[in-house]
Amino acid sequence: MYPMSFPAARVLALVAALALAGCADFNFPLSARADSPAAPENIESAPPSSPQTPPPAPVAPDWTALQQELADEFRGIAGFRLTHLPRGLRLILPAADGFASARADIEPKLAHLLERIVPVLKRHPGLILHIVGHTDSQGSEMYNLGLSIKRAEAVLESLRSQGIDLTRMSADGKGEAEPIADNAQESGRASNRRVEIFLDTHGG
Repeated sequence: MYPMSFPAARVLALVAALALAGCADFNFPLSARADSPAAPENIESAPPSSPQTPPPAPVAPDWTALQQELADEFRGIAGFRLTHLPRGLRLILPAADGFASARADIEPKLAHLLERIVPVLKRHPGLILHIVGHTDSQGSEMYNLGLSIKRAEAVLESLRSQGIDLTRMSADGKGEAEPIADNAQESGRASNRRVEIFLDTHGG
């Protein structure tokens, strides 16, 4: 075997040195390499979110006691009626003289009745009110329907202005469609001009 020349030996030594350097680089711990990103410190995982607790269901009042409370408040008011329904109560407020003729402006007699019901409603904040206006059969059906809705809305606005939350109330009208007396008689037409307020705790 021929002896290796000096330049060739230097080349081989250089190649071996480079190989060793490469091996050292590949085997270098990743945590100590300069180009390795630093591991984040003191990171805490977010606690699991707790399920939302639904609001408690409204507690139904003692309807019998509430009926007696309202009966005492409106005792002696001509035309006032109070009915205990399967769910809630129905109040009938006479409105023969409660509004200006063919208008939705509330007259003092009806305003006084509404003032008397407000304290009861404030004592029972869980009550929901549905206000329904009714007319007699004088005039066209469409006109009476629109008038009854406006009158119910006027009652709602009156109660709102006295501190009853708007979210507790709704208003509608039936026009002449649901008479409770004979429209052929003046006394019957006077009875049919009324406002009904349905009280419950479910908005139904």
